Amino acid sequence: MSTAASMSVNPLFLRHDLMIELGRLEMAIDSARQQAAANDTLVQLETRCAKINEALSRLPA
Repeated sequence: MSTAASMSVNPLFLRHDLMIELGRLEMAIDSARQQAAANDTLVQLETRCAKINEALSRLPA
């Protein structure tokens, strides 16, 4: 277990995971807009989406 903790995170895998999460969030945002869901939920999803976009922009290409 200690060796797994000491390994560095591969930026390629991190980018992939973040892009998958971003896609899921965008679909959830679209669904919430179509269903006229509570504004709080939509704001939370949009905030998380913005944070992931920011994290993606910091990763090396």
